[in-house]
Amino acid sequence: MKFNSRLRKVQNEFNIDYPGIQELKTAEQGLQFYSNDIVKKMNKELRIGKNITVLDFGAGTGQLAEIWRSNYKINPICLEIDPSLEEVLKVKKFKVFQKLDQIPDMVEFIYTSNVLEHIEDDVSTLVDIKNKLLAGGKLVIYVPALPFLFSAFDVGVGHYRRYSKKELIKKVTESGLEVEKCYWNDSLGILVALIVKLLGYKRLVNLGNVKTFLIYDRIIYPISKILDSIVFKHLIGKNLFLIAKKSDPIDLQVKK
Repeated sequence: MKFNSRLRKVQNEFNIDYPGIQELKTAEQGLQFYSNDIVKKMNKELRIGKNITVLDFGAGTGQLAEIWRSNYKINPICLEIDPSLEEVLKVKKFKVFQKLDQIPDMVEFIYTSNVLEHIEDDVSTLVDIKNKLLAGGKLVIYVPALPFLFSAFDVGVGHYRRYSKKELIKKVTESGLEVEKCYWNDSLGILVALIVKLLGYKRLVNLGNVKTFLIYDRIIYPISKILDSIVFKHLIGKNLFLIAKKSDPIDLQVKK
C-alpha cells in the first residue's frame, strides 16, 4: 500500500509542531503499564545509578521521564522541539532543551522512545546523539518495527518508516556506536497493528480512544510481555529495543 508523501505531516527544524499530539496524549493516558514496562526494561539493561546524567531525546509530554523520576529517583534532562510539549515539560519541572548543542555538558545515558521514525535523516541524528555521549556512555532506542505494518496511521503522525532489525542495527553501527543488544518487543501487538492497517485507525473501528488503549494496556500487553519473555523477543515483535555503547578510545586501541 502506497501513501501520498504530500499528505505526510512531518516534524523537523522548519516545522517544529508535532502532528500527532492528540494521539500521543490519548495513548499516554491509556498506556500506563506499557510505559512503565519500557522504562523498567531500560533500567534493567543498564542498571543506572542515581548520579548518572540521563537525557530523554524527544520527551513528548514527559511520561517516561516522570516514570524515571517517580520509580527510580532519576530526573532526566529533556529534549523536545515542539513548543507546546516543551511547555508541558516545564510545568512538570523538567529541564528542557530544543537542540542537543544547547545542552552544556556531555551525558552518560540517552534514551529515545518512538522518535527516530519521525526523523528523515536518522543516521545524522544518531551521529549527533553519539557526539553528546561520554565515552562508555549508553544509548537505548525503542522504535516501531516491521515495515509491512506501515499504515495510514504512521503517515498521519509523521512517521518516515518502521524499522527492520537489520536496518536499525546497520544505521546505529554507521553512526559509530557499538550495538550491544537488539531484540523485539510486543509480539502480540503485531495483530493489533494489522487490524489498524486493514480496518483503519479511528474511522472504522474507533481504535483511537482512551478506552481501547486501556484494554490494550491491561489485557493484551501483559499477555504479550509473557510471550516475549518466553521466546518471541528473539523472533518477532511490533517494536524493537536496541542498546548501544559509545566505545572508549582506550577500548578501541586494545581491540586493534
